[in-house]
Amino acid sequence: MLKKSGFYFCLFLCLFIKPVFAEEIIDRIVAIVNGEIITLFELNERVKPYLERFKGKELGPAEKQAIRELKKQLLDQMINDILLRQEAEKYKIEVSDMEIENFIRQFKQRNNLTEEQFLNQLKLQGLTREDYKRQVRNNIIKHRLIGAMVKRKVVVTQEEIERYYNEHKQDFDTEKKVHLKLILLPTLEEAKQIRNKIMAGEMTFEQAAKKFSQGPSAESGGDLGFVNWKDLAKEWKQAIKGLKQGEITSVFSLNNKGAILKVEESLSGQPKPLKEVEDEIRKIIYQPRLEERFREYMRSLREKAVIDIRI
Repeated sequence: MLKKSGFYFCLFLCLFIKPVFAEEIIDRIVAIVNGEIITLFELNERVKPYLERFKGKELGPAEKQAIRELKKQLLDQMINDILLRQEAEKYKIEVSDMEIENFIRQFKQRNNLTEEQFLNQLKLQGLTREDYKRQVRNNIIKHRLIGAMVKRKVVVTQEEIERYYNEHKQDFDTEKKVHLKLILLPTLEEAKQIRNKIMAGEMTFEQAAKKFSQGPSAESGGDLGFVNWKDLAKEWKQAIKGLKQGEITSVFSLNNKGAILKVEESLSGQPKPLKEVEDEIRKIIYQPRLEERFREYMRSLREKAVIDIRI
């Protein structure tokens, strides 16, 4: 998947944006990073793919402010890109064009995409092929730098793995299943009102689901059937944790809507032995530490760098 930062910016901007390049016509320096310059033209070129689809729309003050914030964030990314590249050059880390093309070829093969389909996917996310190649290059460099400078400083002990296992045994049940019913409403407030009616005995959960729910199986009282515990999203697990048969959850957010779950029945399973899940637990503990260590690494690079931002 193209899990890149440009994708999230694009989703955010879909609410309200058109280009405002006309406000800044003259090219100028917007940042200097250890003597290497970033120009306004380069920044606008980075911003342009995200805004092109909104050309011709009128912008209010809030939208213009949003674009300014976007530019600042993209400039920040460009600065980080330069710092990573400079650090890669320092340690003689190189990524060839052939490596990048091989990565793209394998990506297309895994996802059964033709070149045209691939380009269309990029376009939907506001990216050009060159944008994507740059991101691939930066990511390969990032991972190699992480391997050289970061990973060796992240440690997960056997004691931590055992403690996590003992505290989350139910997450590793082999057969634990739970029979759930769901009520899904447009807002948290509406869900709270319906839950209050259920708790007051004004209607049953099933009656409320049939009448008000906008979720799956509403006509069947919101009945989702049995679901494997391991397949439940974290929010669902947290919501139903500790509930007994017949009890309902507090209202919680599900895809920006108000949700209520009812535990109809629970079938307990046996937890897998620690040896079988040890690697999985190590990854669970390791990943957030690795990400935090990388953020610290980037902060240290920025603190040591000479950065002059002029925007």
